[in-house]
Amino acid sequence: MKTSQRAALPAAILAAYACAASVCLAQGNSRIPLEPIGALSAFPTIVQTGTKPTLTWSILYPSRVSDLAIITPPGTITIDQNNTTVTVQPIGTGVTACDPTQGVEPLNVDARLSLNGSSYQQIFYGTQLNISPSWVLYSKKLKKGDKIDFGGRFVKFNQWSPLYTTRSANYQIIALVDGDTPPTSFQLHNSPMLANYLKPYLDASGKVNVGPLSILLLMELGQTNRNLDCFDYQDMALLVTFNGKTNNGHGNNLDGVDVSNPGGGGGGPNGEIDPSGGVDDER
Repeated sequence: MKTSQRAALPAAILAAYACAASVCLAQGNSRIPLEPIGALSAFPTIVQTGTKPTLTWSILYPSRVSDLAIITPPGTITIDQNNTTVTVQPIGTGVTACDPTQGVEPLNVDARLSLNGSSYQQIFYGTQLNISPSWVLYSKKLKKGDKIDFGGRFVKFNQWSPLYTTRSANYQIIALVDGDTPPTSFQLHNSPMLANYLKPYLDASGKVNVGPLSILLLMELGQTNRNLDCFDYQDMALLVTFNGKTNNGHGNNLDGVDVSNPGGGGGGPNGEIDPSGGVDDER
């Protein structure tokens, strides 16, 4: 990338740009904008005549779940692009079963994950008191064709409830993307029973409100009668997020020269030699 040949380039210019871009990234954690955003930094920060700075950037491209994965109802996820990182975070849990004998103490929930048909492995066990949305329960880079399923159950009176999974057709566990509406028999977003942890994930019209690279996974573990208010998909909620396309700042694509920087070790569109020409910025 060419720089101006002025006597000095104040650091404040680049620093201000990087700061503003960083804010954009911070604000875009839940929603990726329609246009790429990113952050830019330079070293050295003061550029004298004849000196060329090293520019490092990170670019976040717009995308959507369907670019990276296929959802087979009610919730099996099949990766559709190699080197896709899948991250699972907890949102909240609170089992309700319309059972007057349940008591007021929260019930421990067991959330599980299965990869490519393997046995279900525990990724969470506990109550809402054991949840922090910032925790990462599972993170793994997967390849095209890998399948992920989820399961859930809880403990009541020292006994396990049935284990429901996304492989079955009973729709006790569902995967929803941005804009979907939870298939309850009532308007969940207007319900007085709507859990606080789920409120940020539903908009004013009751539709799922997550980023374009995320899936809201909802579990109904305590009730099978869809006509009851307790069938509300709030017994366990998980956020499944896929990685987007990022740029590591080298400015090279091994599958083609990046127009903003020298590609390949032998030079690029601006006539310069790139010292990191063998590094793929898509990796």
